[in-house]
Amino acid sequence: MNLSFLSPLFLIGIAAIALPIIAHLITRKSGVTKSFPAVRFLISSQGELAARSRLKDFMLLILRALILVLIVLLFAKPAVFSFSQKIDNSPLSVAIVIDNSFSMGYENNFKLAQNKAQDIVDSLPDGSFALITALIPNNDKEHYLSEDKNLLRKSINEIELSSTFTDNQKRLEDIYSRIQKSPNEKKKVILITDFQKNGWKDEVISTPWLELVNVSKASNISNHAVSDIALNYTNDLTRIQSRISNFSDDSVKELLAITQLDGEEVSEFVDIEPQESSVMEASFTNENKLISGTGYVETTHDNLKIDDIRHFISNYKEESNILIVDGDPREDSRLSETYYLARALETISENSATTINITDNDTVLNEDLSQYDLIYLANIGDITPSFANQLEQFIIDGGTAVIFLGNRVRIGYYNTLFENILPGELLSIIEGDLSLIPSNSLMFSKDIINRTDQISVDKLFQISIHPESRVLIKATDETPFLINKELGKGNVFTFSSSADSAWSNFSITPVFLPVIKMINDLPNIEGNKNRHHFVGEPVKIEIVKDKDSTAVIGPTGKEYVLNIESNEFQNTWLPGIYTVETDGEIAYKFAVNINPKESNLEKISIPSIEKELEVKGKLVKVFKELWRYFVWGVLALFVSEAVCRGIFSKY
Repeated sequence: MNLSFLSPLFLIGIAAIALPIIAHLITRKSGVTKSFPAVRFLISSQGELAARSRLKDFMLLILRALILVLIVLLFAKPAVFSFSQKIDNSPLSVAIVIDNSFSMGYENNFKLAQNKAQDIVDSLPDGSFALITALIPNNDKEHYLSEDKNLLRKSINEIELSSTFTDNQKRLEDIYSRIQKSPNEKKKVILITDFQKNGWKDEVISTPWLELVNVSKASNISNHAVSDIALNYTNDLTRIQSRISNFSDDSVKELLAITQLDGEEVSEFVDIEPQESSVMEASFTNENKLISGTGYVETTHDNLKIDDIRHFISNYKEESNILIVDGDPREDSRLSETYYLARALETISENSATTINITDNDTVLNEDLSQYDLIYLANIGDITPSFANQLEQFIIDGGTAVIFLGNRVRIGYYNTLFENILPGELLSIIEGDLSLIPSNSLMFSKDIINRTDQISVDKLFQISIHPESRVLIKATDETPFLINKELGKGNVFTFSSSADSAWSNFSITPVFLPVIKMINDLPNIEGNKNRHHFVGEPVKIEIVKDKDSTAVIGPTGKEYVLNIESNEFQNTWLPGIYTVETDGEIAYKFAVNINPKESNLEKISIPSIEKELEVKGKLVKVFKELWRYFVWGVLALFVSEAVCRGIFSKY
């Protein structure tokens, strides 16, 4: 609030305060002091009267001067003012959008957004139409434009906080298109949000019909989340690695993290630096390898609770059938391209029912690949289109192919026939004395991460990586060494070096066996991964044709009966474990989790609406006049002056 005067020229009248001062000075009594013995006894009493007279004159002077000042200020029209958006009482059509992405669950932001929407509805001019809608629609009920404020208030209360997010700009454009046929000429969309950065493609929002209202008042926003989970299997253990991320500018100390699998728990306290992550490991005994288990990783709750827990499905598959294709066989098996690879796989399969088949390049061209779970191609040079097509279909159907390159690889053939299989385009062979570092630490155990510097690479292929591929291990000059690509339900792993010791010492280091084991276990992980989905993501349900009915039971126990003609399940709006039942019997389970992108509460950097409006001249001064208070002040001073004269007249 600021004080101003609507008629400031009247302030010149304050100079009138000099009038009572001059009158006071003129009327002061003066004379010559003479000694007169006869009245010396009256001096003391006359002194007291003179003192009271001076006090009376001074008080009356002050009161009359104040009266004059207040009268002048009254004519100057005092008022207080503040800047406010220019009031336009013309009717409008407005879409009031409440951000219900899960970041709005931070503290009470979502409730504040609903309250703000109620205020906007109450302030709408007569004749206005409004549409109340959520940023993420998560129910079947659709709202329409209405001028009934009671109905609009009810619509606000029906909106629920979701567990996902969306493309904000596209969604808002769709909402704006819904109010185009409204009767009022003026149309706009008001988004009530927390200004969280995720969901916005652009940093600057300049859409003229869009207004943003920020309800997030927290100055120091902090949040941690369980952002990722990876599962690895040994013959007798299930190892669960969970990544816990700190999206805050302050450290997190002694955060309790609990990993649970089928009722068994492992707890750990972790410390996480600002904007960093910590990986927690927990191992569980595989008592029944053929039965999938359910579990979760949970941390101590903070102001955003939904991302403090992440669910998973453990799905161990015991039997596997492996094919190794040796592209460069030798008379001395120890010089063979696949010697170290076969020894590693034999070690891994000692305590499991795994069948390993080794063949050469010529034989594999006529092999039926569908009978295998995992195929290793070690430096094969001859490829036919039919083999390439069969290998591609094998991967799409859920198999895993591991490709080791080498001196027999012909770049043109590979890039043409394996175009859809390779994680990138082969460019050329480069040489150098290089070592390796992991690019994705969550894929590997700490033992692998700490030993990759023991690997020395002399030759490897330079590969132009496709956007959908990911580099798991790279050389110190950033050249990819191990690349992963998902294709259909399966996976492709490509090593840019050879499987023997001709191009690197990788196959004779302690890192080789655990890396091959990680890949060997991947069919189980991928089967498990197909059981993990994000909130709002459609899920393909495996429907058995000879069964009468298939249903999905949600985390809250709600049952959804599927149409046999369509196996796509859409109602994945809640995180948790979903159960698929066929004819009343449990077929399998899958997990649905929130997307951790929304856990980062970083704000979008856009100017505030108030500043934008001020620049555009849409802010006006709103005055509140104070003249009534000054009138009462003048009357009070007149009464005080009369009372003062009355009191002193008695003496």
